[in-house]
Amino acid sequence: MQQVNTAKWNRYMLIRYLDSGVFFVGLYWGVMLFATTDSLVALAAPASEIALGAIVLLEVNRVLTHDIEYLRASHVALVIGCFLSVLEIAITAVFGKEALFPFFSTPVVGIGLCAILLALKALIAWRIVLVRDRRDKKRYDLYLMALEHAGQQKGE
Repeated sequence: MQQVNTAKWNRYMLIRYLDSGVFFVGLYWGVMLFATTDSLVALAAPASEIALGAIVLLEVNRVLTHDIEYLRASHVALVIGCFLSVLEIAITAVFGKEALFPFFSTPVVGIGLCAILLALKALIAWRIVLVRDRRDKKRYDLYLMALEHAGQQKGE
């Protein structure tokens, strides 16, 4: 049974690690923004990144302990998060660094950060679709072998 759990954890490893990147970037961004501005509206952007990271983390942990594969809430949250990243890029491009990134020297750095977050979210969503459709061939095959091995040991 341990092999089955390990194989299932490995299927979701990239999702967990990329999600932790989104979460900690949001956390760092929020702390820096909190220290440099009085605007509560501006704190909504990093708070959304933190919430997104928490949603994905909680759902991955739920999937790992239950017999399901599709991260439905995470997928929806990531699609919404991608739109929010595009909005953050637009806000930074139009209003400058003062809107969301007063601690950076130029708005280009903030736009770059939002673009990286957008790419991370899109990659996580793509990975979720691969797992859902069982197109994560290598990891899914290892998971099936672990299931078969556990079933053979149980039958002995």
